[in-house]
Amino acid sequence: MYDRVASMGVSIGRQSQLNRMQSDLARLTGELSSGRKSDPARELGVGASLLYKLHADIQQGDAIANAGALAGQRLTAMQDALGSVGELMDQMSSETLQANVLKGVSFQTIASNAREVLGSMMDLLNTSWNGQSLFAGLDSGTKPLTSAQELIGTGGWVAGAMAALTTANVGSSIPVGTSVDNAADESILGAFNDMFNDAGPSSPASFYGVVYKSESRTGDEASQVRIGAGETLQYDMRADNPAFRDAFHALSLLSLLDRPEASMSEEAKTVVLDRAGELMRGARSQLTIAAGILGAKQERLERVGEIQDRTVTAAVAQINDLEGVDYYTISDKISTLQIQLQATYSITAQISKLSLVNYL
Repeated sequence: MYDRVASMGVSIGRQSQLNRMQSDLARLTGELSSGRKSDPARELGVGASLLYKLHADIQQGDAIANAGALAGQRLTAMQDALGSVGELMDQMSSETLQANVLKGVSFQTIASNAREVLGSMMDLLNTSWNGQSLFAGLDSGTKPLTSAQELIGTGGWVAGAMAALTTANVGSSIPVGTSVDNAADESILGAFNDMFNDAGPSSPASFYGVVYKSESRTGDEASQVRIGAGETLQYDMRADNPAFRDAFHALSLLSLLDRPEASMSEEAKTVVLDRAGELMRGARSQLTIAAGILGAKQERLERVGEIQDRTVTAAVAQINDLEGVDYYTISDKISTLQIQLQATYSITAQISKLSLVNYL
């Protein structure tokens, strides 16, 4: 009886050993097939903290890379729009110089072109990308600019301002103004200068009441994108940038040049044309500087992205070293286990035969 109990104990021990070796063989075979350790953290022990940190770094790096990629695409879209705006400014600068020489019928042509260019420029600065307005700052859910009709249309601000000046100067020609300092006088240049240089609270007669509708203004909190742990890249390019305001100012003045001679003399139109040309050339210079600053932000974003990519690649390589298997070592272990299993099967079979004989 005792021999049979002892034999059963040995058999159970052998079976447990056999199950363990079969489990190890299955695990090692899976690791050899996948090239990855089944439980690297268990094998690393206290060193597993490094593995966890590397995985966290990769997740953070991927999130930052995605944000950077989206920001890069956004800045590229902004630069494309700025390039088109710059071309429109160049076109109108050239036309102001030609009109100053030709005068007469060229005044009508440039006035018509100014209206079309103003509409195109506003459309460009109302451009949306990925569901957000590019030039509205933090108020990106809103188009920053109203329509050109609100400014130069039949019932727009320009028509209202000219009507008010006409009423104020009944029986005499409307004074044109000779200096940009005439910000509050009742002349054409004074009225337009007052409107486009008003940076105070939004009012019906201000740039921020008529043209710019976003709550986010140039100089307020800048747009930003995360480019690293605790590091952000900031940029400020909104549709109320001084370059755009001066361009709108110039185009609004140019829209007056096809007014009847009785309403506005050729001499007055020449003064307005000179002022508009000066404003447009200044706007173009400002835009070049602003686009250059934005381009520098793009370059920095690209450099940071490249560094981030290399950092993630290095972390992935470390993880592969920690989680990857040594094919030669695994193959050797599998061969050893197969031999041990074969021997265990043989011994177990022999014990089973002996146990059967003892039982009989």
